[in-house]
Amino acid sequence: MVMEILSKKLLILIEISTGNYTKLDQIAERIGVTKQAVSDYIKKMKNDGMITIVNGYYRATPKGINYIFEKIDEIEKYLNEKKKKLGIMESFSAIAGNDIKKGSKVGLFMKNGFLYAYQNKNSSCYAYAMENAKKGEDIALHKAEGIIDMKMGKIFVVMLPLPNEGGSKTVDYEKLRVLLSKLKIDKFASLDIIGKIVLEKIGIKSYFEFAPLQASINACERGLNILIAGSKNEAKHAISVIEEYNTSSMEEIDYKIIYKK
Repeated sequence: MVMEILSKKLLILIEISTGNYTKLDQIAERIGVTKQAVSDYIKKMKNDGMITIVNGYYRATPKGINYIFEKIDEIEKYLNEKKKKLGIMESFSAIAGNDIKKGSKVGLFMKNGFLYAYQNKNSSCYAYAMENAKKGEDIALHKAEGIIDMKMGKIFVVMLPLPNEGGSKTVDYEKLRVLLSKLKIDKFASLDIIGKIVLEKIGIKSYFEFAPLQASINACERGLNILIAGSKNEAKHAISVIEEYNTSSMEEIDYKIIYKK
């Protein structure tokens, strides 16, 4: 994925759009590839409508410029995701998992979607305490090193009947209870009124009710497994949003429809 983003095609296109080139060897020397490679890429990009020649100079077309911005956005997203995992920031907060002394090295862990710091506990990611803190208090940390051991969470989808199809009244609640008992679910989200009522009828309170889909995606990014429940239209919309997220994210959210009525 990274190599696709930082492709020779993109580098050539950026050079052409930001410089004044009349010869292929000038571009080749600039980005460190052969003249023949530049020639092949430019030929293809001309055919694709990304490059043209104006008064003897190579120029990027509007289509080519749009391609550059799309790839730059992907690069920024990729780097931001990695920065989050590496903890590259001046200072940040965590919950103290035990009593911590200022200046001590602490291990970092993601627990129930929140960042925890523990003194004298090994971890794949460390930081240093900027203050004293008692167990359960927030603590300021800095100088993070390593990557937090965390996997992307999953989304389980319960697709329910539309109002004119009977809504919550036609759901097989016993079947749904059995299905849920077999899954590890951290939080529940209702996409609409039907989803809210169905969850309540099996004794579950929705954790996310307002902006539930975005909240569910954010929770997945923190390693939580989420169940979303809603009528067909809302559930289908949710799936399309998840799939769109997956096309632009470096890590995909795995989702599964577990109940459909």
